[in-house]
Amino acid sequence: MSEVKLLTAFQMKLPLIQAGMGGVAGPELAAAVSNHGGLGVLAVYKSLPEDMLKNIEKTRELTSGFFGINVIPEVSGEARLKQQIEAIVASDERRIAVVFYGLPPFAVVNLLKMENIPVIIQIGTEAEAQTAVEMGADFLVLQGIQAGGHHLGSQRTEQLFEAVAARGFDAGLIVAGGIATGRDYAVYRQMGASGCLCGTLFASALESSAHPRYKDMICQAMPEDTIITNLYEIGWPGRQHRVILNQTVKMGKSQPTHFIAKTVVDEKLYPVARFSAAAPTEHTQGEIDNMALYCGESCRNIHMVNSVSNIMDQFAAELMESLGGKR
Repeated sequence: MSEVKLLTAFQMKLPLIQAGMGGVAGPELAAAVSNHGGLGVLAVYKSLPEDMLKNIEKTRELTSGFFGINVIPEVSGEARLKQQIEAIVASDERRIAVVFYGLPPFAVVNLLKMENIPVIIQIGTEAEAQTAVEMGADFLVLQGIQAGGHHLGSQRTEQLFEAVAARGFDAGLIVAGGIATGRDYAVYRQMGASGCLCGTLFASALESSAHPRYKDMICQAMPEDTIITNLYEIGWPGRQHRVILNQTVKMGKSQPTHFIAKTVVDEKLYPVARFSAAAPTEHTQGEIDNMALYCGESCRNIHMVNSVSNIMDQFAAELMESLGGKR
């Protein structure tokens, strides 16, 4: 099966990757996923290189396994992105992969390829998949609109996968969007997927840095309680995103843009405006319910806050059952 490539590359036991969700995917979550046989991913967002390296070091203290580092070219900007990639290359850390949300510049991919650091690129269209392969991506994450958070395209996961798989790329194909169980993934595995990437499933995990109230709302939500909008644009304009339908979304731009919360990022205190792209974390105080509550359609199968170990054990059991006890 094609997932052997993924499992071998990162010494994984389960073809399950945790999404690098800004503010939510800290060292504790990433390390826990890697320690239990998946690939945990550390979110670095706009972090300065020195802050990013501190979090990489914290993650390494918690796991000896491979983990990913998620960077977002369109948010960090070309200058900051280059600094982040150069810092990763200059470090001694090599049991890592760099996970790009969206297409990065060719130059930064070349820096990583020269150091034999695996490159994973998340895309949302067939055209982006072609470009990512030409850049030298080892794996593609194909994100469908069932996913929570920001979207890179307008197709559902199954439609995007079928279109890209038909191109016969050498890069492994990882599916994202609407997946929370081993049964969900088994469908794509039979179609040739190398693995899956899950965000909502891990945002609600015990080890996640998401605010407790946010976790509870994910567990209570159903797909019909989520909506795709472009409302939370402060800090990340120009991308639609799937969130829980809260009062802020219902009332829209009729509300004033003022600060509704405060939060801490890299040990610095920041105010949070009503339409900020920031998700509520354990360090956030204020109107949690009215912030950006990213949540995918996979919430239909998430009903309680659970530990990473339990989440992954259940995922593995469901996958095994779906495959008739064979891997």
